[in-house]
Amino acid sequence: MAAAWLEIVVGAIFITVPGVPCMLLFGARPEGMGVPLAHWVGVGLFALGIACLPSKLAGSYRSAVLGLLVFNAGVTVLLAWVGIVSTVHGFMLWPVTILHTFITAALLPQVLTARK
Repeated sequence: MAAAWLEIVVGAIFITVPGVPCMLLFGARPEGMGVPLAHWVGVGLFALGIACLPSKLAGSYRSAVLGLLVFNAGVTVLLAWVGIVSTVHGFMLWPVTILHTFITAALLPQVLTARK
């Protein structure tokens, strides 16, 4: 549930003030098409978080946990790649990369041990 709420909060930040997370992660403000793309990322994160919130109506959360796992693993790889091959990054790039690594590691046992 914590991972879902984190995605909702970060998504809301990308939607409302995309320059802040872009500056923190990449050391640059979005320009041109970067602004709507940052908003799009925000909407995607917000929607992912909402989709993964626990529901009393659902019997199994396996697909939500799997979705969060795939998302966080992908973000970990992407941000690490940006940090290694690019000079465009801010001071929060590596802490956020590490955070997503920990979230991925925390979700992995739930996916591996969940009943089908």
